[in-house]
Amino acid sequence: MIYQEITPSLQLQPFIKNYLLFDTDFVPESFSIKPYPTRVEQALNFFVKGYIKSENVQTGEITKIAKNALFGQQVERLNLHTISQPEFLMFMVVFQPGAMHRLLGYKSTEFTSIFCDAEDVLSPELQYVNDRIGNSKSYPEMVGHVEHFLLNKLKTVKIEFHKIDNVAEFLDKNPTKFSLDWLANQSNLSARQFERKFSERMGVGPKLYSRIGRFYNAFMYKESNPKVDWLTIAIDFGYTDYYHLAKDFKQFANVTPNIMMNQYAFRPEIGLGL
Repeated sequence: MIYQEITPSLQLQPFIKNYLLFDTDFVPESFSIKPYPTRVEQALNFFVKGYIKSENVQTGEITKIAKNALFGQQVERLNLHTISQPEFLMFMVVFQPGAMHRLLGYKSTEFTSIFCDAEDVLSPELQYVNDRIGNSKSYPEMVGHVEHFLLNKLKTVKIEFHKIDNVAEFLDKNPTKFSLDWLANQSNLSARQFERKFSERMGVGPKLYSRIGRFYNAFMYKESNPKVDWLTIAIDFGYTDYYHLAKDFKQFANVTPNIMMNQYAFRPEIGLGL
């Protein structure tokens, strides 16, 4: 069994942030639901064994995700239901900011808050890659098959890198308040051009993108440092007070901070000791 983030090869790092590999013989029913609060993320997912269903917490709508799926930028909390048959094997490719836009050639706003069948949008070869992952004899071999596909696909990329991609990466790591004019200036654009092009590349505007990043960074900090109180975390991450932070939790996790932490403690990888 494995649940591990893997660094991509040097050649792919400008496009790929990391891989996430989750392989297990089974998922106990009591740990089969993963709370998935909003985060800055666009990804390509291979579900090689088993599959997942996505539940919109606000509407209750449940959708089965394609075996090879593109995840656009999410803006609200989801619950991901892991379905083993009986095994579960997922290989996730997490894109760098702006990379999915460059790879697909579409505006990222067309994929905001949706999961789509990647074979229809990216390449019909993806099921072949999925099969190769499933037939691999080792995890490095799985990575090799995915990287071979990605390296070939990158040869067809026509959209140039833009300074906006650097700004988005900066906001992901430093999601505090910056003026729109300052961010636009970093991209050599007017404020109006910056907002439009940022949304095209990231799927959401810079203000929402920054709020999502700050929320998720605060959430993950608490997960790693459970003894630190919420007020301290709120102030350290640029919120005016606890209630300001709790408001973002309500929007992006659909529950209060403490309830979210309790729910997150029962995600599958924890239940499996991974």
